[in-house]
Amino acid sequence: MVGTQIAELVDGHLTAFLPLIDFASLPVPHHPLLAGWDNMVAESLAFAERREAAVSKLLHELKLLPGPGEEGRPNFSFEAVYGNDEAVIIDAALTHDLVIFARADWTDDDQKVPVTPLLKCTIETAGRPVLITRGELETDWTRTAAIAWNGSLEAAHAVTAALPLLSRAEAVHIVIFPTTRTDSTRAQQLIGYLDRHGIQAELHIRDSEAPIGAALLETVENLSATFLVMGGYTHSRLRQTLFGGVTHHVLEQARLPVFMAR
Repeated sequence: MVGTQIAELVDGHLTAFLPLIDFASLPVPHHPLLAGWDNMVAESLAFAERREAAVSKLLHELKLLPGPGEEGRPNFSFEAVYGNDEAVIIDAALTHDLVIFARADWTDDDQKVPVTPLLKCTIETAGRPVLITRGELETDWTRTAAIAWNGSLEAAHAVTAALPLLSRAEAVHIVIFPTTRTDSTRAQQLIGYLDRHGIQAELHIRDSEAPIGAALLETVENLSATFLVMGGYTHSRLRQTLFGGVTHHVLEQARLPVFMAR
């Protein structure tokens, strides 16, 4: 399980959250067309209870939650919370250091993984770094780090938040694609910043006629990076809508773990 791997790596606590729909709390006016609303509420609550029971059973089978007379993992907890998915995750993020999105793997290397509204909302508004994985993590997934650097505040936040992982890497690569919107002059400052944290980094400045998102993933692959650190949604929503964005491309196409902050 990805979450437990990361908790063990940093000696941290993992909380698994299960958002559940609560129809009873929705503000619904009395109206003849809503006859049968009480039955819908009762059915939704019954479904939520079945879902919570099924997840609890799975966590017991995985030995994460204790059975009768057993001791559970001291660094693991499970919370079923009634509310909107986005609201539950954003509220929980306030008292956690990292949000983990473990996504299903695809065997086809060209297969895109859809960027869900929940993932996009979490990156944009949770105020915490997000680790996005695709499939199971390799045992040595922190071996080689790549940092996508454009001199933005978001990229700086990502690097700072990722320091515990970067300090474990055997090699750290800083990747820059000079553009009119990229402040590549701060690359040496980043190298000095990492050096003060005991992290040696190598700089790679790349020019590419291809879209930066695709060029970035190609460079990361050529460097044999095992995880990528980058800022998320560093451009305006209008520009992302009109021209697409590096963040969206990476989230759809990256097969390696991506550590992202905003």
